[in-house]
Amino acid sequence: MINLYGFGGAIPPYGQKASHCFAMNGNIFNPRVNGIDNVIAHYKQCLSNVNLYGPTHFGSIIDQVNQQVEADSNSY
Repeated sequence: MINLYGFGGAIPPYGQKASHCFAMNGNIFNPRVNGIDNVIAHYKQCLSNVNLYGPTHFGSIIDQVNQQVEADSNSY
């Protein structure tokens, strides 16, 4: 299972604001996809549905990934 996040895109319904952390599978509560084939499929789908939008800020995505790593490490 792979957490799949996007950043720097205006997600539907296409506001005039970039999202700096969104689940590429559409489920922010469970952004995991199963295997590299699903990563590629969701990435392609996202490219056709999300408008690339700037500026891009990496802080939100780094914070989200850090939180997920901490949560995962506490569950073992």
